[in-house]
Amino acid sequence: MKTANVEPIRSQAVIPAVLASASASVITGTALVATRYVVVQANGLTIAAMRYVIAAVCLLPMVAVWHKFNLERRHLFPILGLGVLYFGLFPWCISAAMLYTTASEGAIALACTPAVTLLLGCLSGSELLSAPKAFGVAFALLGALVGFGAGGFNFGGHALTGNLLMAVATVLGAVYAVFSKPYLAKYPPLTVTAVAMGAGAVALAAAWSAGGLTVGVPRFTGGGWLAVLYIGAAGGALSFFLYAWALGRTTPTATMILIPLNPIAALITGAFCLGEPLSKELFAGLALVIIGIALVVKRPAARSAVAALELHAP
Repeated sequence: MKTANVEPIRSQAVIPAVLASASASVITGTALVATRYVVVQANGLTIAAMRYVIAAVCLLPMVAVWHKFNLERRHLFPILGLGVLYFGLFPWCISAAMLYTTASEGAIALACTPAVTLLLGCLSGSELLSAPKAFGVAFALLGALVGFGAGGFNFGGHALTGNLLMAVATVLGAVYAVFSKPYLAKYPPLTVTAVAMGAGAVALAAAWSAGGLTVGVPRFTGGGWLAVLYIGAAGGALSFFLYAWALGRTTPTATMILIPLNPIAALITGAFCLGEPLSKELFAGLALVIIGIALVVKRPAARSAVAALELHAP
């Protein structure tokens, strides 16, 4: 009785979910480079606010057309709260970090999200901890430290500030991945993502109205406006919808299986478009992160399905 539904869960669009996550990771990596390009023309709060206002404008009409906002009242406020964290504070941390660190280093920090997701999932009871996964967490975190290099821990430099902001963003990403899972499984991912993103956009717009106006209306170049539109429409609406769609069809950790594509895309795009240096520390750190993620997500589907069924079986 407890394992009767394991096979449907195991075969529940795993490959499409992985492909969606992979696409989202590539888009997010290139969006980091676009953010680093345009943030010098404004500030972190302005870029974050514009990103998610654009993203929310893209997603909310789609919900009205394809779905309904039929969320239970007891679930609405947790989703709104998660939205403020993930679509409000999370993008501000990233945008602000890009003033101090490179897109490549920032992407490597975000690539540790599966490891942090696993730790949080184990504490919440939604994931099972094993020796390979524990080693995976260690490898991923070590990879981030190596990727930052000595300059990333210079207490007298700006890189440390940027890397700490990216670390906070990584934790926020893990919080959303773990605690949004029940809502993404119960409701259409588009609905949950749009509502959460709308909450984050409102929070960012309110913060910008309170403090951002002091720096004036941003004056972007033509390339800057294109970067903002790409960050909002692709890096905001499309990438987070793909992540949400994948989260609704597999475990939170498994959704992040191809997140190393994030720093790879950022490394390549940052080097070609912004002339960011490609150091041996970056490649060594990326290799460790990839090894760590491979260990963290080893055979996640079957084990997580069985565990979930046993946990909730009557």
